[in-house]
Amino acid sequence: MRQFAGLSFLLFALPIHAAETTVQTSTVESFVRLQGIVESTNAATVSAQTSGRVEQVLVDIGDVVEPGATIVTITSTEQYQAVAQALAQESAAQATLVAAQREYDRVSSIVADGLLPKAELDRVEAALQNAQSQVKATQAAVTRAREQLSYSSVKAPYGGVVSERLVEPGEAVQPGTPLMSGFDPTTLRIHVDVPMTLARAVERFSSARIQTQDGWIEPTQFKLFPTVDAASASVRLRLTLPADLQLLPGQWLGVSVKTGEYEGLSVPAEAITQQGELTLVKLASGDWRAVRVADAYDGRVEILSGLSAGEVISYE
Repeated sequence: MRQFAGLSFLLFALPIHAAETTVQTSTVESFVRLQGIVESTNAATVSAQTSGRVEQVLVDIGDVVEPGATIVTITSTEQYQAVAQALAQESAAQATLVAAQREYDRVSSIVADGLLPKAELDRVEAALQNAQSQVKATQAAVTRAREQLSYSSVKAPYGGVVSERLVEPGEAVQPGTPLMSGFDPTTLRIHVDVPMTLARAVERFSSARIQTQDGWIEPTQFKLFPTVDAASASVRLRLTLPADLQLLPGQWLGVSVKTGEYEGLSVPAEAITQQGELTLVKLASGDWRAVRVADAYDGRVEILSGLSAGEVISYE
């Protein structure tokens, strides 16, 4: 729509190249205007999985991080000691296993020659099995110790933007202590609460459009939940947003959800001129006509009153 300083100027400033169109009846979509809140599909708080003190906080609020990037480090002296101890125990168990295997081989040969009773073979076989079990147990302990050591370097679970920094260097942490929050800005969606009375129509048409600062956008997915919230008598609608939007979780946006269709009038958006509180169109005769309009969308504006089908309008 265009605005101008004076109506008298417009009356005598007919564009040199003007287009004309006949107002016709066509199918017009009806929408209910609601509000929705933006959220990220991938949004989480990363927590510590080991005990210690925060050594470094490598990112801050607003920073963009890559998946797998180190975001926090925790002191790892105890974890290194635990790994060294577990490796020493594994080495001792391996030595015990080697000795038990040699003893089993020796006794097995003697028993085969009939120089020792079979009970002696059973004894060394039990000792061998116990040594094998000890090796497996110490190997598992090494794995756990190394896993705890790896937790001292906290990684980003996915790429995204840091939204909260919850610890500072020197703070003591333990498993479960929140460290950092973030979200993936490429996986946004919007939740809308639809009045229960409109749910059937909304499900039938499964169409919506979202108003942003840059104009209207279409969701990539439309999902109406199959349950009703008794407190608000509404049904949750989830709209998946395109990946290239500059939006933030927690942001409220206007959402127009389609509820029906009817026969109405619409004209090109460029045919509408705004003069103060007046909304005008120029007739082919040169006269100006005040009209009442609905929202503009997809280059057209619905005419609620002021024009009739068959009238011809002129515009640049």
